[in-house]
Amino acid sequence: MNSNSEFHGALSIQNKILVKDPILPYSIITFYILFVLWIGPAIMKHRKPYSLQKFLVAYNFLQAVANLYIAYIVIDAIIKYWDFRCLVKKNPKLPEILEESTAPVYLLYEVKFLDLLDTVIFVLRKKQSQVTFLHVFHHAGMCVGFCWGLNNLHLNPSFYMAIIFAINTPIHVIMYTYYGLAAIGPHMQKYLWWKKHLTRLQIGQLVFILCYMIHGFLTGCEELGRIELYALVYAIMTLILFLNFYRKYKKK
Repeated sequence: MNSNSEFHGALSIQNKILVKDPILPYSIITFYILFVLWIGPAIMKHRKPYSLQKFLVAYNFLQAVANLYIAYIVIDAIIKYWDFRCLVKKNPKLPEILEESTAPVYLLYEVKFLDLLDTVIFVLRKKQSQVTFLHVFHHAGMCVGFCWGLNNLHLNPSFYMAIIFAINTPIHVIMYTYYGLAAIGPHMQKYLWWKKHLTRLQIGQLVFILCYMIHGFLTGCEELGRIELYALVYAIMTLILFLNFYRKYKKK
């Protein structure tokens, strides 16, 4: 445990502001929940909705570019280290590999906090019906999971996390590209016929991720620890919520 702690403390990511002081990210998450559920709606109650069109276009395309950049780095790393996928903890180059991934991992962590603006925008545009339990749970849960995971990276560094984000980031590229195009104006709707496939893609990625994780745990390729249990429970709950959302969407 001492060597693990020393190894964990030696990683430069521990000096990043959103990692070294957990109070900051947890405070942001708490304020986010309070704002989108109570504070924001109270502020907007007697105000007109904000348009935010230019901001929406810029924000969504920025998100798409950031996720595309991270996807490229993660997929490249998976190809490079594929032969070590079942020997992560035993790999003598592990500190080196983790240090190499510090920049993209921290960028992805920052992007997950930037994602919180999705819900804030709903509130400012007075689209409170879109502030669903699924939406808030998904965004807040990702931030909490990242914060806890990066602060406990020494306990069980795993390859499955790279697989998750190699799938998740390209889907976010598609999703934010759609939102960016939709924000340009109503005349773009005829080019957005593929909207109905977005939820299917999200459900498909969750099914694949769960299958990969469970297969890894059963075969011994991945170790099952506290972080992995959190990831499994979170993925299963998110999948259930997405399936429920899709069922209601099809009825409409």
